[in-house]
Amino acid sequence: MTGGTRRGRVDQARGKIKQLEGRLLKLEGQLKILQGQARQARGTARLRLAQLEKEAASQVQRVQVALRISRERVAEALQTGRRRVEKLMRSVEPTLQRSLAQGRELMRVSASEARLLSRGLKAGVKAGREAFRRSRRG
Repeated sequence: MTGGTRRGRVDQARGKIKQLEGRLLKLEGQLKILQGQARQARGTARLRLAQLEKEAASQVQRVQVALRISRERVAEALQTGRRRVEKLMRSVEPTLQRSLAQGRELMRVSASEARLLSRGLKAGVKAGREAFRRSRRG
């Protein structure tokens, strides 16, 4: 149950990272356009474009920071999950090995009993056949 919830959170974080990456690409494109326009502009338009360029650069930086943090969180969540699974496997392995050994022993004993029962059945059939023949002869 926890794995499903964790997986959902990881998938959600991955989706958010992709969304942030898309947003970052869009902002970087807009920033390049503003830089080109700022180089061509004059007077107050140039000042306004410079201000917009600074705001866009600030947004790009914030998105980059958010993206880095999201990646770190996803990596941390995956590492934590991996450690938990490894710990669980280490705790379950001895029990699993014991169960396998018990299962093998039970199969060995059952096979031995089956061989004995098979021999007994064959001997009983043979004895019954012989008794039937004797009774018919005589």
